[in-house]
Amino acid sequence: MIDLNPFLAALAMIGVAELGDKTQLLTFGFATRYPLWEVISAVSCATAALMAVAVLLGGLVSRYVPAFYIQLLAGSLFLFFGLQILFGEEEREKEKKRKDHRPFWIIFSSFLLAELGDKTQLATLALSAKFNSPLQVFLGATLGMVGINVLAAVLGKYTTKILHERWIKILGAAVFILFGAWTLGDAFLW
Repeated sequence: MIDLNPFLAALAMIGVAELGDKTQLLTFGFATRYPLWEVISAVSCATAALMAVAVLLGGLVSRYVPAFYIQLLAGSLFLFFGLQILFGEEEREKEKKRKDHRPFWIIFSSFLLAELGDKTQLATLALSAKFNSPLQVFLGATLGMVGINVLAAVLGKYTTKILHERWIKILGAAVFILFGAWTLGDAFLW
């Protein structure tokens, strides 16, 4: 059985999964309107809170559910997310322009609500249950998601377009499908 480092798996999986996601677009939009440091700090804090919840729930699951069933569920979820990225309808976020003196809380709460229960949070939960390494998964998932959203914030501040949306979508779907197939193969073959 191949032992994949939980930190690197979470970093790569969540980082790529966040590419082109609605919250990345939300971050991009906020960065066109608010100070860059405020966008990055609010998104980072919201991400850390979301990933902590996902990892805690994943840790509880790994204690009480046999590993085979966790891998079966995790692999199925990853395949589902990959197919959903390829064939699902993309939600378009429309923001209202508001002038407010507290952009941190606007950004934090908007990002938190938009990401709550999203594929990246559910994938983090599945990774935490699969690897049973909550700190490594938390750090990898948080850094992966924050890194991609920092990129979105910087790009939002200084440019409007970098990659065609279609290729970002295909890349994200491929990562989920490959990781799902690998996880299911791991469950049934080893």
